Amino acid sequence: MSSRTGGEIVADHLIAEGVPYVLGIPGHGDMGVFDAFKDRTDRIETIQVRHEQSAGHIADAYYRVKGEPLATITSIGPGSANMAMALATAYVDSQAMISITGAVQTYMDGCGVLQEIERQRDADFSSMLRPVVKRGFYPHRVDQVQRVMHRAFNSAVTGRPGPVHIELPIDVQSHAAEIPEIDLGNHRATHTVVHPDPDGIEQIAAILAGAKRPVILAGGGCIAARAHAELRSVAELLGAPVITTMMGKGVFPEDHPLCAQHTGANGTACGNQIARTADVILAIGTRFAEQNASSYQFGASYSMPGTTLLHVDVDPREIGKNYPTEVGVVSDARTGLAALHTALQERSLPDLTDYQAEVTAEREKWDAMVRGRWTANGLSLTKSLAALRELMPREGIVIASAGHPQIQAFQEYPAYEPRTWLTPGGYSTMGFTVPAAIGAKLAAPDVPVVGVAGDGDFLMTLQELALAVQLNLNVVYLVMNNAGWTSIRDFQRGLFGEDRAFFTEFRGRRGDLQTPDFTAIAQGFGATGIKVESFDQLKPALERALRTEGPVVVEAMQDRDPANTTGINSGYWDLPKPEYLTAEGAR
Repeated sequence: MSSRTGGEIVADHLIAEGVPYVLGIPGHGDMGVFDAFKDRTDRIETIQVRHEQSAGHIADAYYRVKGEPLATITSIGPGSANMAMALATAYVDSQAMISITGAVQTYMDGCGVLQEIERQRDADFSSMLRPVVKRGFYPHRVDQVQRVMHRAFNSAVTGRPGPVHIELPIDVQSHAAEIPEIDLGNHRATHTVVHPDPDGIEQIAAILAGAKRPVILAGGGCIAARAHAELRSVAELLGAPVITTMMGKGVFPEDHPLCAQHTGANGTACGNQIARTADVILAIGTRFAEQNASSYQFGASYSMPGTTLLHVDVDPREIGKNYPTEVGVVSDARTGLAALHTALQERSLPDLTDYQAEVTAEREKWDAMVRGRWTANGLSLTKSLAALRELMPREGIVIASAGHPQIQAFQEYPAYEPRTWLTPGGYSTMGFTVPAAIGAKLAAPDVPVVGVAGDGDFLMTLQELALAVQLNLNVVYLVMNNAGWTSIRDFQRGLFGEDRAFFTEFRGRRGDLQTPDFTAIAQGFGATGIKVESFDQLKPALERALRTEGPVVVEAMQDRDPANTTGINSGYWDLPKPEYLTAEGAR
C-alpha cells in the first residue's frame, strides 16, 4: 500500500500498461493529473498538442498503426469538448484510446462551477460524449481510480475496440488515498480473442466449397485482428477474389492476382462488378456501411437478397443488420479465418481459373480507366497519387481525410501491407490528416509517412505543424491546393448541374480566388516548405521531401479544371436532388 493522489494513480497505471505517450493540454481542470507526470518524465512522455481535437486524432492514428492505445488528458469544459470530434472518429472506426477529462469538484456539483454544464443535470459533461465512446467512467473517490483504469483498458481493447472516457474530478486528481500497488497480472488483463462456433464455420465451408463465384469481402475488423496472413491463406486455398472496404484497404496486397479492389459508392468498377455478380460473399470484419454498400441500391455494389451472404464479425449487432445472412458467426477475424482454413482443407474445392481470369481483366479495365483520365496539362490529384506510389516503399504509410484525397487515394493508390493506409472512413472527418501523420510517425518512426490533404482539410489543423517541428518528425504533407472544397463543388456540378456549384470556392468579395501561401506558412512554423506549380516539378519535390529531416509541406497548386479534379463514381450514393431540380420543366 502507498499513499497516492488520483493523478499519480493514473500516471502509474499508464506506465504499467506500457503507454509511451500522453497527449493533451494542461488547464485548471487537469492540473492535478499533469502534476503527477512531472516526476515520471523518464518513464512516459507528455506531448503538447496545440488543439485538443488533434490529441485524439494522434492517439487514433497511433492505434491504427501500432494496435496499442494511447491516452489523452484534457481540462474541463471547452478543452474537453474539443475532443468530441476525435472521439467520434475513433468510435465509428473502432479505434481504441483512453480519453481522460477533468471534471467539477465532487463537493461542488451543480453550483455552476467555471465551465460546468449543469442546467439539466449536475456536472453533465459526460452526456455530451456518451454517443461517441465505447464506455464512460466517473470515479468520485480516489480509491476508485485504480479499478476504473483497469476497466477502461479492458473495455477499450476487447471485442470491437473503441475509445473510452474517464471523467476525473479536480479534487479526485489531487487528493490522496492508501492504494495497493498496481498488479496488472492480478486477474484483470483480458483475453481479446473471440473463438467462432465450430458448426457455423463448417456451414460456411460447405457453402464456399459449392460456390462458383465466391468473393471474400474484408473490412477493418481484419486489420484490427491482424488477420492478413489468415485472409491470404483462405483466399489462396479457395482461389476466391478478395475485395476490401475503405477500412480494410491494405489487409490484402493490391498487387496480388486475387485482389479485386474495392466496393461501394467510392469503390472501383472492378470491385463493384465482381461483388454484384458473386453467388456467395464471405464478409469478414465489416458492417456493410452505407458507403460500402452503395446506399443499399440493389446491383450497384451487391445483389442482395439473392447473393448468399456469410458473415463473420466480432460484433453480433452487425450480423444480419443490413442484409439477410445465410450463416452468421461471431468471432474475431483472425481466429475465424484460421478455423475456416482448416475446415476448407478437408473439402474438395472447385477450379476457379476462368473466374480468376475475369478478375484480372476487370482490374486491367479499371487501371486503363484511371489512366485514361490523365490530361496532357495540369497538375491533378490522380497523377500525383501515381507519382507518390512510385516513390513510397511497400511499408510506407499514406493518410488522407475527407474529400477527393480520401476517395481517389482509396480508389487509385495501391496499398500492399496492413496498417499502411489510414483514413477516417466511417466519420469521414476533415482535419484528420495533419495530426494523424504525427500519430503514425510516433508509432512507426522508421517508416516514411505522407499525409495527402486538400487545402480545406489542411487548414483545419495546420497548427499541429508546430508540434511536428517541436518533435522533429520526418513527416511529409502533400497539400493539393485548389482554393476551395472542390470535392463538394464537383458533387454539386454532377448532381444539380454544371452551373449550380455554390459556396465551395474560396473567393474574396471581388470574386478573386483567395488561398494562403502554405509554403510560407510551413516555413514560418520552422518546417520545410516546397511549392510545386506543374506536374513535372512534383516528383523531384517529393523525392526531396522524403529525404529531408523534419516535417515538410509540399504545396501542389492543383489545376482547378473539373477535368483534373473530378473522380470516377463507379457505385451509387443516395444524395437526393431538390424537388425543383427533378420536377418537369426544372431549370
